[in-house]
Amino acid sequence: MIYDVEINGRNRRVEVTRHGQAFEVSVDGRRQAASVSQVNGTWSLILSDVPAAGATGHVAQRSHEVSIGESATGGVIVHVNGRLIEATVAGAQGSCARRGDAAAGGKGPQKIVAPMPGKVVKVLVKVGDEVAAKQGVVVVEAMKMENELKSARAGTVKEVKAVEGTSVEAGSVLVIVE
Repeated sequence: MIYDVEINGRNRRVEVTRHGQAFEVSVDGRRQAASVSQVNGTWSLILSDVPAAGATGHVAQRSHEVSIGESATGGVIVHVNGRLIEATVAGAQGSCARRGDAAAGGKGPQKIVAPMPGKVVKVLVKVGDEVAAKQGVVVVEAMKMENELKSARAGTVKEVKAVEGTSVEAGSVLVIVE
């Protein structure tokens, strides 16, 4: 699969190739082997440089904790080791469609979910409230950072599952907007 990803105003070309249970990821031509596992909605990602043919010696490895959710702008919110990164994915080629399309302009209910395990700090809406696109609906604290989760499009709050002061798992539905 090939993706064009914009991160902080910089365009990157990302190619993901599966080799059995393993993956190879190429970002702007830099190849890395990727070992991926998921635990409680959070991804553990270990990246290793792919050595040149015939090369020997130490291979650098880096481990990252990654969670992914939809942003209010129709892009993707990625938390990498607790650091928030907003990205826009375009030009997906392969079995995955662009993430965020349904939330930003699609039909049907929009589910605002916790991007990673955390604690609900504040619920900003109640059932029946009208919300605008990009309006905050709930604040979740995760890894000592507060994240305001926003509605991707205008609508009416149909359900509020978030309760202030409670813990939530990654992927838990917090608010539903129609």
